[in-house]
Amino acid sequence: MSRKEQIIEVAMKLFAEKGYHATSMQEIAEHSHLAKGSLYNYFKSKEEIVLSIFQYHYDQLFQQFARIASDRSLTAREKFLKQLSLQIEAFEQHKEIVQMHMGDHAQKVSEDVHALVLRIRSHLFDWYIQSFIDMYGERIRPFVLDCAIMLNGMLKEYLFFALFEKQPFSFQRLAPFLMERLDALVDSLQHDIPLIRHDAQAEKARALLLIDEMVEEARDHHTMELLKQLKEEMEREEPRKAIVEAFLLYLQQSDMRQFVPALRAALVL
Repeated sequence: MSRKEQIIEVAMKLFAEKGYHATSMQEIAEHSHLAKGSLYNYFKSKEEIVLSIFQYHYDQLFQQFARIASDRSLTAREKFLKQLSLQIEAFEQHKEIVQMHMGDHAQKVSEDVHALVLRIRSHLFDWYIQSFIDMYGERIRPFVLDCAIMLNGMLKEYLFFALFEKQPFSFQRLAPFLMERLDALVDSLQHDIPLIRHDAQAEKARALLLIDEMVEEARDHHTMELLKQLKEEMEREEPRKAIVEAFLLYLQQSDMRQFVPALRAALVL
């Protein structure tokens, strides 16, 4: 673990114990065994630490999602159940992060943190969409946004009750419980009309924005060039699916693999 990651871990623990606003840079420095001036060599402000915490926390989570997604011994349903369980376990371990993520809390920290939280939410929805299509097939495609919104709403409210209302329940049961509710929702929607339709053009535009984000995150020139080529392919009137799949296969094996589920969902492949 790098020195910067050690500071992030210390700050997460302090924010969980005392809250963001009650924690000072001095305390973070002391618990990191650094002089306050040395801490500023790594982070210029407490807000910058929070941004790094969110990015670090969700990078770790999406990397674990990607590892589960690449496990060919699991069915699509088993993969999603494990991923959903991981998301809930992450909440148990880092309640303060989730608290800042919910409602107006992120906006109260800063607009930059709020913008990052919205971007993370978009990635989570992309993961839901691709997972639902993998689990339920093409029959769910017209309803995939409705299902994503309903599942996310249920999960958020359970976590809200645990965090703010102090209502105890078994976190181990939450993921399978929500999966059963999702099954019932999917079955009930078969003869209905979608409330929010899946807009292919909007999804394509979102995919292009995600590729731009990946270019900014890319650590080597080869990956950056590959992403630019993928964007050029996606900008064609009719992108060639086999070529897009080849790009995604390469990215799945790279250090950009945590982006692949979100990108695949946005590409509707």
